[in-house]
Amino acid sequence: MKDSKDVKYVIIQAGGKGTRMGKYTYNKPKALVSVFGMPMILQALKVFKHSKVIIIADYKYEVMRDYLLTFAKDYKYTLVRSFKTGTCAGLREALKYVPSGEKFLLVWSDLFLPDDFELTIEDGKNYVGLSGTFRCRWSFVDNRFVEEPSMENGVAGFFIFSDKGLISDVPEEGEFVRYLSEKKIKFESFVLSGVREFGTIEEYERLFKEGVSRPFNRILIENDLVKKIPVDEKGKTLWAKEVEWYRFVSERGYKRIPQVLGFEPLTMKRIEGIHPFEHQPSPKILENIIGALEELHNLTETIEADRMSLDKEYFIKTFERLFQVVHLIPHAQKREFTVNGIKVINPLFIKDEIESMLKEIYPEKFMVIHGDPTFSNTLVSVNEEVFFIDPRGYFGYTSIYGDPDYDFAKVYYSVVGNYDMFNRKKFTLKIDEKGVELEIADNGYSKFEREFFELVGNEKIWKIKLLHAIIWLSLTTYAWDDYDMICGAFYNGALKLKEVLKEC
Repeated sequence: MKDSKDVKYVIIQAGGKGTRMGKYTYNKPKALVSVFGMPMILQALKVFKHSKVIIIADYKYEVMRDYLLTFAKDYKYTLVRSFKTGTCAGLREALKYVPSGEKFLLVWSDLFLPDDFELTIEDGKNYVGLSGTFRCRWSFVDNRFVEEPSMENGVAGFFIFSDKGLISDVPEEGEFVRYLSEKKIKFESFVLSGVREFGTIEEYERLFKEGVSRPFNRILIENDLVKKIPVDEKGKTLWAKEVEWYRFVSERGYKRIPQVLGFEPLTMKRIEGIHPFEHQPSPKILENIIGALEELHNLTETIEADRMSLDKEYFIKTFERLFQVVHLIPHAQKREFTVNGIKVINPLFIKDEIESMLKEIYPEKFMVIHGDPTFSNTLVSVNEEVFFIDPRGYFGYTSIYGDPDYDFAKVYYSVVGNYDMFNRKKFTLKIDEKGVELEIADNGYSKFEREFFELVGNEKIWKIKLLHAIIWLSLTTYAWDDYDMICGAFYNGALKLKEVLKEC
């Protein structure tokens, strides 16, 4: 908005089951669906950060409430609970928060507004936002709301009212636009530039073709160049570590990375390749990945392992993250719960045992490591050469060096854990009072588990499986923007830990 303070009150209609979103709303309201690394409700709060926001919720109300209590601390909002249906539901209660004579905005939660959203309005006028780019069931033509599908004149679910008295007789339930169609309110219309709607599973899944990235950096591709630009303080911190790593390994002749052409911004020559999960699965690719990592690990002499870094990376970080979200995860307050019909022990109830097991596998030496060589950070050329991108650049409190088996565990995370499928939302999670069902799509490499351990050493089976469980548990808060991923990572980590405990 040009002046976000101009509209001091915003009502977000976040009710409804979101059935058209399919599996993405099994466990959460559609307003918590993540778009471009941000739940839609948090994106709205970010855009209207100078306003007081009243959010209407009903389906999975507790999930919405607890998520916002955890991640929306920087915004001015409140929740109104509705027990009725339709887009009118909860409006009467929400209007109590808006002072008489004060203009306010009413918006549907499945609209994703860009960061640079701008709005120019005049006092005393009412406005309706038109889609322009997506089809809506209602149209606005000649100052009338008409039940005719339209894109050009589609009623997107974005309204500004000069005073709440205009809709003081809004019914407790039913369709809000139908209600407006029977009113004699004069509206000005405008097209919602840059706004997208994510109300159906088809529209949402089109996003996945646009790539997966984290919200703290921006990737620019210019012909055969790739530029990585940090967009916030977290991005700058990670960028500095990544740049340090690229400098270090390239100066020592490591070739399994893109050619680095500059560091401010980080500029690299684009590699013509695809991720292993996009390639026909083959043990040869796996062999090349492990070989490229071993070459990296042996790039320099080893250094003495830092126990504080090991404690931080394996135990402290994992449980710090779990403690941030445990109250969000169903069944996480129980000592035992069921995942895919298997009774598992809650990792939060056996912290001492986990800490002891981890200390048993500490290495004596650190080597140069990548830190995150999942399939998502690996590219395979046409002749099956392997290249790594997006290095982590640190391990605990140590730069460049770390436990080499952590790299192998990250590969296992992709090979057997199918992390990359999970990261691309190719999983189904169903949570009920009886337990959890979690199914992750297979990328075709899990059948090579035996070959994987033959390559890295069968003596490492137990260690890598333990680290695999820890990595899943650590993912919970890293994937903070997606409620299903938070829960799914925790449940899968507990399931993988069960396998390790059986082998003790």
